[in-house]
Amino acid sequence: MDREQIEKSEMIFDGIPASPGIAFGEAFVINVEDLSVEDERIGVDLVEGEISRFEEALDETKKELMDLSRVLEDEMGKEHAKILDSHILMLADEVMRKDTVEMISTEHVSAPCAFHRVIEKTLRVFDQIKDQYLKERSEDIRDVRRRVIRNLLGQKVDGLVNLRKEAVVVGKNLTPSDTMGFKRKFVKAFVSDMGGSTSHAAIMARSHGIPAVVGADGFSSYAKPYDYIIVDGTTGQVVLNPTPETVKLYEVAQERFRQLEAELLTLKDYPAVTLDGRKIELSGNIETIDELDDIISHGAKGIGLFRTEYFFMGRETLPGEEEQYRFYRDVVKRIAPDPVIIRTLDIGGDKIANWVDDRPEENPFMGWRGIRFTLSRKDIFRTQLRAIYRAAAHGRVRIMFPMVSIVDEVRAALAICEEVKNDLSRERYQYGKDVEIGVMIETPSAVALADHLAKEVDFFSIGSNDLVQYTLAVDRGNSRIAYLYDELHPSIIRLIHETVQAAHKNNIWAGLCGEMTASVGVHGTLLLIGAGLDELSAPAFLIPEVKKIIRSVTYDETKTLLKKALRKSTSKEIRTLIDKYLKDRRPELQEFAIKGSSEA
Repeated sequence: MDREQIEKSEMIFDGIPASPGIAFGEAFVINVEDLSVEDERIGVDLVEGEISRFEEALDETKKELMDLSRVLEDEMGKEHAKILDSHILMLADEVMRKDTVEMISTEHVSAPCAFHRVIEKTLRVFDQIKDQYLKERSEDIRDVRRRVIRNLLGQKVDGLVNLRKEAVVVGKNLTPSDTMGFKRKFVKAFVSDMGGSTSHAAIMARSHGIPAVVGADGFSSYAKPYDYIIVDGTTGQVVLNPTPETVKLYEVAQERFRQLEAELLTLKDYPAVTLDGRKIELSGNIETIDELDDIISHGAKGIGLFRTEYFFMGRETLPGEEEQYRFYRDVVKRIAPDPVIIRTLDIGGDKIANWVDDRPEENPFMGWRGIRFTLSRKDIFRTQLRAIYRAAAHGRVRIMFPMVSIVDEVRAALAICEEVKNDLSRERYQYGKDVEIGVMIETPSAVALADHLAKEVDFFSIGSNDLVQYTLAVDRGNSRIAYLYDELHPSIIRLIHETVQAAHKNNIWAGLCGEMTASVGVHGTLLLIGAGLDELSAPAFLIPEVKKIIRSVTYDETKTLLKKALRKSTSKEIRTLIDKYLKDRRPELQEFAIKGSSEA
């Protein structure tokens, strides 16, 4: 069987289930590798034609970028569109153009070869520069090179913002910049070679109710544009070029999934309360205002995590106080009278903004991020806090500080909050005077200091994504070690339990805003109920499922389940324990178990 026959035969890939649901569709492939450029010699008689080809490629690339800029401006505003200004300016660089034309003329090489050499020479200079802003400009140069060479070779580059018909999006990795400006109605599913269950692509897919599989190693190298694909985000399987028989099997499974979703939505207006009367505040996670309709329609009682950093990304300049105030106010008014927990700026790690002028970090997830960033940039911090407090005059607002590792950070942040309130009073602004302040518990040191931190704040919110990452020393976006990233690891269950106990001993409430309810399904949710959490926050499309689980069990039986889990030494033992409980006591909840999850 030759390569072409293999590519057209049905192929099944196993990845990590990232967002539940089943989808069918043609592949839209993005994030492809740079095309290789050969050292191609040309005859003297071809020089003029090659120069013309180069000029045409520059014009075509400029047109592409300007079209893309207009789309971004229409859909996301002028500030987001400015991200492409530097790319367009590079195409007009006379030195770059002159050097390329001269190399074609004197060395008699093809236009792709000459342009590649000229850009490579420039990049070698940039790579020696330590300034982070200039290093980011080098990435812009690489992107421009990629686009020009593809036009020279007649290969179009497809960005997700250009997607204008329904498709399954396929890529090696899906980063925040890759997915900027995408239209949910056109994206049927996501598949990526890389990433884990709490990677950006996974979180984004769950927040929009889009089926997704990540960590499907090598899939993008086989998938070609317009190939037919089935994505099962519940089991983690992806089928390339399925047979008619396979399509029929998955159509049956898809229909069952849709029926289950419809059944769960009937619970939308019911409270999240256990069979023996324990009420849990069930709220939603959001990044943008666009997600509010889904949060409300799926029965969330407020917002448990408002990720404000996405408002700061994809733009060249910082948003001012008035712009932020209007942004937060609109969210608060829409959700009122329910509460909104606004997380202060969590730039860093995999979330980098263009205006951040910092030194390069070898390990950004362990570096200048979260509260560390905002305390060192008090100008940015004060502006955001002023906007949040002013928005709090329009509803119930809670403020939450991320990436806390020492008590001094919290005290410093609280002092700035007091300064901001005093300034707003003196300037006669209306602002919220009863704003609760909490911290995210997402570092092991924060758990160890939980009894001290609880004396400083009004609530805890456990950020399970980073807590797992830092406790188990596992990069949550690294598919090579995804088997080690496990929310049901005994150490994680113990840390969550200890955090809740410390909160309640000090008369404050504790919630969880990570992806644990999503990535480990009923197993994780049962243990979180048993741990005594007062609040759970989840992606909009998973709120009915979490509510169903809460309303199907008693608090007492989940407490017993947690006590048994705390005595286990491996996550496999914990899963087995819960599987037996489900089979014996709650078989109707078995279909909410995440299939294909780690059992390391």
